[in-house]
Amino acid sequence: MALQLQCFDSSTDAALVLAGEVAADLGQTLKQQKRALLLVSGGRSPLPLFSALAQQPLAWHDIAISLVDERCVPITHDDSNSALVRRHLISGAAACAPWIALVPDDVSASDTDRWDAATQAANVANQNIALATPSVVVLGIGTDGHTASLFADAPQWSQARTTDQRYLAVQPGRAPHPRVSLSLSALVAQGCCRIWAVGIDKLATIERCRQLPADACALSALIAEPRVLLQVFYSPS
Repeated sequence: MALQLQCFDSSTDAALVLAGEVAADLGQTLKQQKRALLLVSGGRSPLPLFSALAQQPLAWHDIAISLVDERCVPITHDDSNSALVRRHLISGAAACAPWIALVPDDVSASDTDRWDAATQAANVANQNIALATPSVVVLGIGTDGHTASLFADAPQWSQARTTDQRYLAVQPGRAPHPRVSLSLSALVAQGCCRIWAVGIDKLATIERCRQLPADACALSALIAEPRVLLQVFYSPS
């Protein structure tokens, strides 16, 4: 395990540094191949990061953007990560970046249909070669120790830890909506993952997960994994 913690006074400062590092990695990828892939986590916490990334002077038309995980909701739903990312990251200099949706924009709004839709979306993602080799992965974390949508209270927690598929459908026990999420094996295969962590509760979560057994939650599993470097970009607010 290697966990590197960088602390910043504000999320603006953290966003500028992380955006610069992500841009450098994407630029290096494009020197070696024709296309790059950036996977990000949704939510409102990383909006400063999205704004900073959107201004990076890169060949964005050659950099596809998608999500680490997504709720199985329509694009018009308030909980849609796709809507946030497309509004705040695929803008400015990055407006020409190709977007790869994990969940169809018009997925059914019916709760009874969403699990089947999440399962189908995960299958489609696993077959999509454009999602197979991310250049950069930026994760978030929850105070329960989940990252991506790998929730320890989900019935799929054991599958999430053992499957060799990159994506799977997940139904969290206490969080709303079925999800499509990268699996633990996909995160391990990445080798290096950045973590965006804003708020003193997130720092406390990291410290707590350092002491937990590997199977307690997704973050403790990654911390215990010797093949993974976690680079945490933390600010108290």
